[in-house]
Amino acid sequence: MSTDSVHVTRRLAATPEQVFKAWTDATLLQRWLAPKAEADARLGGPFRLEVSKPEGSHIVTGEYRELVRNRRIVMTWVYEGPMAPSGKMEALLTVDLRPDGPNTEITLHHEHLSNPTYRETIEKGAWTKALDQMEAVLTEPGQVADKARA
Repeated sequence: MSTDSVHVTRRLAATPEQVFKAWTDATLLQRWLAPKAEADARLGGPFRLEVSKPEGSHIVTGEYRELVRNRRIVMTWVYEGPMAPSGKMEALLTVDLRPDGPNTEITLHHEHLSNPTYRETIEKGAWTKALDQMEAVLTEPGQVADKARA
């Protein structure tokens, strides 16, 4: 693996349908990844995420490059914020989903992380924390009924 990439694999207590929806539905994105989120989940469709913190706003924009329903998402990932000293950093995020019984094995491959500070934040668990939040949202009471509809 390249030194400018981070690879995370884990098992989530949610179906691939639920996990796919969590990545492509703005309302769900707001609940687990960024309080301000917009998503137009179609090939070439844009997305925007914003998290405000004391050190400044963290904004990610990009577009969906590949969408294979309930299996794979590839998106550009353009970060603007305190860890992007040159203004913007463009990366690529690939999310692969594999059914694992009633659960999902998710594999994230975040590549072209050219800024060492940003990459270190990712390596130290930014995606692990985000996936914990996703799983908590998807396993909340009331979400169970959504498993059959997702």
